Amino acid sequence: MSPEDKASEFNLAPVLALIEQKRKRHGEKYQRFIGAVAALLRAEFPEAFGKMPDDRLSEMIAFVDVVGEDSKAMMKRLKEGCAGCGWCCSQTSGIIVSAEDAERISRELKQKKADLFVFREGVWWIKEAHPCRWWNPRNGRCRIYNIRPQTCRNWPTIDNHDGVACLQPVAECAYAVRVTAVKVLDLLDPAKPR
Repeated sequence: MSPEDKASEFNLAPVLALIEQKRKRHGEKYQRFIGAVAALLRAEFPEAFGKMPDDRLSEMIAFVDVVGEDSKAMMKRLKEGCAGCGWCCSQTSGIIVSAEDAERISRELKQKKADLFVFREGVWWIKEAHPCRWWNPRNGRCRIYNIRPQTCRNWPTIDNHDGVACLQPVAECAYAVRVTAVKVLDLLDPAKPR
């Protein structure tokens, strides 16, 4: 191995550690997400990704997921990419909100905070959040959209343990999959607008 290759491998060590950490934290969910991004890239860009080996494409996607353009900035560029399907509202197992959001929403709805939220594990959770109590299944819309919590405004990103907004690896969220696919495309051809 040449000195340049050794230096490159050493420089990639922190990135590879982040990828491994994300794989361990999310497990099979992360692999499904990577698979969904790969399927989208292969379907829309068969000439570029159709013959690429699965493991190579998976590694490229994981790399871009960790070090690519900031997901929040990408989401602003692709805001029309959210299908408004309500998956994030209807299939969630719990929604954490800030203390400020819990206070504000309770005040706006003129209801007791304890009737709407529960303080558990050091954070505030929406009560009845599977599906979210404010998700309307008839039209797929939020009943409190104008006063919804910051967590919902920022979905599909969530702050990690270091306070950095990270994209949630949710294969069922077409928006999260599309954002990651565009990050891959931008890395390969940054001059081409998407």
